[in-house]
Amino acid sequence: MQIYIEDENDFFESNQEILSLIYQVIEECLIREKVPYEVELSLTVVNKEEIQKMNKAYRQIDKATDVLSFPQLEATGQGKIDWSNLDEMEVMNLDTQQLMLGDIVLCVDKAKEQAEDYGHSLKREICFLVAHSMFHLLGYDHMNEEDEEEMMQKQEAVLETLDISR
Repeated sequence: MQIYIEDENDFFESNQEILSLIYQVIEECLIREKVPYEVELSLTVVNKEEIQKMNKAYRQIDKATDVLSFPQLEATGQGKIDWSNLDEMEVMNLDTQQLMLGDIVLCVDKAKEQAEDYGHSLKREICFLVAHSMFHLLGYDHMNEEDEEEMMQKQEAVLETLDISR
């Protein structure tokens, strides 16, 4: 697994424990979904202004959000990526032979606000957001109540496995 990290505010410089947990969360999501490839993805940490610009540009929502996901793969249905039918020429990095899963953009400012609002640690909030984004990259969405419940269960299971509690 290769994670390309862009952290212009040097958040991870003083938060190595959170960075280590992010790797564990990503790995656990891949294991749970039985992803049969080595993967690469990017994680970019931005401020509120930058994520607001991105949210407006890509989702036409002019406000800051906590995390954005940009999947490289198309799901064939709720959470169903047909691993046996991928066009490897389109989704594989031919240099590394790793599946290009997509991009996660995380706003630490929003994560800090939400951790305080929800009464849990920043570590827990960031890990939750990364798990949430990973399931988006793996084909899940929450456009209706049933899909949202399924995603929430998967996210919570990952955090519980890693003993990342509220």
